[in-house]
Amino acid sequence: MGDDYRVPGLLQGRIAYAGMPNPGTFSLVHKRDVGADYAYNLFYSIDARDIAVAGVQVRVESVTPDVITLQVGRG
Repeated sequence: MGDDYRVPGLLQGRIAYAGMPNPGTFSLVHKRDVGADYAYNLFYSIDARDIAVAGVQVRVESVTPDVITLQVGRG
């Protein structure tokens, strides 16, 4: 959908926002691009705030159908 973000410590990969498949759920994509070439969707409740993506702490500041604002921990 939009930009992806390389995350240090995220299994040599990136995360991207994949939107909201329904009003109560949003999705992030973990794209592995070093040592492998694949991606998978992770689904979270719209109320989720502190999540982990492949072991990296992520704080969801806000989420709408078009935009997500994240604060990503540094390993």
